[in-house]
Amino acid sequence: MRTLDLPAGKTPRQWGQIHGESFRGEVQSLCAIRVYLCTRVGGFADRVGVLAAAKAHLPILQAYDEALYDEVLGTAEGAGVSAEEIVVANHYTDLRDLSPDPNKWRPAPVADAPGFFAAGDSGSNASESAQGDGCSVIWAQSPSGRILAQTWDMHATAIPYVMVLGVPETATAPAMRLLTVTGCLGMAGMNSARVGVAINNLFSTDATLGIVWPAMVRKALRERTAVAARDVIERSPIGSGHHYFAADRTHAFAIETSGTRRKRIFDGRAPQYCHTNHCLDTDIAAHSKVPPTSTTYDRYSWLTADLARADVADLADAWRRMGSQEGWPRSVSTNLATPEAPHGAATCGAIAMNLDSGELWAQGGFITNVAADRFSL
Repeated sequence: MRTLDLPAGKTPRQWGQIHGESFRGEVQSLCAIRVYLCTRVGGFADRVGVLAAAKAHLPILQAYDEALYDEVLGTAEGAGVSAEEIVVANHYTDLRDLSPDPNKWRPAPVADAPGFFAAGDSGSNASESAQGDGCSVIWAQSPSGRILAQTWDMHATAIPYVMVLGVPETATAPAMRLLTVTGCLGMAGMNSARVGVAINNLFSTDATLGIVWPAMVRKALRERTAVAARDVIERSPIGSGHHYFAADRTHAFAIETSGTRRKRIFDGRAPQYCHTNHCLDTDIAAHSKVPPTSTTYDRYSWLTADLARADVADLADAWRRMGSQEGWPRSVSTNLATPEAPHGAATCGAIAMNLDSGELWAQGGFITNVAADRFSL
């Protein structure tokens, strides 16, 4: 498993430069793939339009968090690409949902309190052929500790770029380790305070200009409690649809979002929980869609039944479930890519975290019968 541990005592700009220089070729390739996919899966006509939309997100990121903005700029410098291209590499799913017409772009609303709702204009022109990305999340109070695990499903051509990123402790934040791809700030992970964050993509029809979402994951993981991480998520200017799960050794929360709305849908009162790529809240669902190729309902049905069949015992048990191929190809772990469609959705990696013990398992690519690399926080 490709791993990068950022060194202590460096500035965020230097962290980014180290990241970009360490994986220059991979970052350049992933940026090119995702710019291309925004013109094939998203609604953009050409590269110029994609990069213009990406550039519009940079001032939002700078206002949101100067350090993470500097890290993005450093990554671009180290990799020899533009800052806009790094935004595409990080923010691809949200850009894919955004209208290509700048006249329809609206700033994401900012929440003043948890449970925020805002009315919005459903103006997305995202392609109806959108890939059926298939991330699956499970959370469980197991005998071995609280477990948070997910698959990360994306275009199969992302598999060569999956990595684990280590961020050192600073004066204001605990150390953290994240599943990510080269050039990306981080997608899911855990910090040394044992706060974990997991994600699923949702397809919004009301996408806005919002925060580069991996920056929000990193910002949430600076917090030392799940309550504080939850508040970061709920109060951030989110640009498009995701399901976020934040948990620690005491609390657990699930939040569904669209470009204009968010809703807390789980507060840890049940011992087990799962989520795939469709909305469980009807209001968020009204501002979202499920692509016709999606396997989300099949995976949700299987996970729900499997959790009812037997409680999650430990990380190894969670890892086996994340690698399940029951119902192939509409299974939790799958590969829908073909030689004719190499960018089809596939399980590109997975992460599993024990929030009590601090163990973190991760692996890139298809994880069925594949051992995880193991880390400790």
